[in-house]
Amino acid sequence: MKRELIAAAIAASLWMATPTAIATTSEDAQIASVCAGCHGAEGRSLVPDNPILAGQHADYLGNALRAYISGERDNGIMKTMAGRLGKQDMEAIIAYYASRPAYKSQAQAAGDAIRGEGKTAVCVACHGADGRSASGMFPNLAGQHAAYLSKALRAYRSGQRSSNIMLTTITQSLSDQDIEDIAAYYAGQSVDTSDGQAEEVQP
Repeated sequence: MKRELIAAAIAASLWMATPTAIATTSEDAQIASVCAGCHGAEGRSLVPDNPILAGQHADYLGNALRAYISGERDNGIMKTMAGRLGKQDMEAIIAYYASRPAYKSQAQAAGDAIRGEGKTAVCVACHGADGRSASGMFPNLAGQHAAYLSKALRAYRSGQRSSNIMLTTITQSLSDQDIEDIAAYYAGQSVDTSDGQAEEVQP
């Protein structure tokens, strides 16, 4: 089963959704400000349990919001907040955060990044080397808060998140320590600077 999942992930990675340039306006920033309380200014969350949104793929952000609305991601606050958004407001928020310079977590990780690196082989096909995904359908993991990554992996393992059957299956074999180590590895990776716009910013 694991080999089949890996093969499927590799096949999926061959279809690269190339992100296009996203133009944003001051109005987009104003609409997105409703998210700042949890996700920080410009998507630079300083709360380790809340994900960093800055520089994340637009396609992924859209899919995540729709998953909260549908209940495939079980989070009452996000379901309520996302459910209030009209189509144009959602598009503005997605465009705004996708266009922000990427930001690397400054929080301390609980796991062991060195051990975690050896446990990430199955993640590479979708999330890219060092957690920088080349496909807009899959999130960048590099620089994300370890606490958030750990929480997300546990949610897939428990079924609290049902939006990705592959992740649900893969995480069944992960122990709590495996999850903490994998999260620590990705949190410690440098954010994507290939477009010349992303940057690591100290809080």
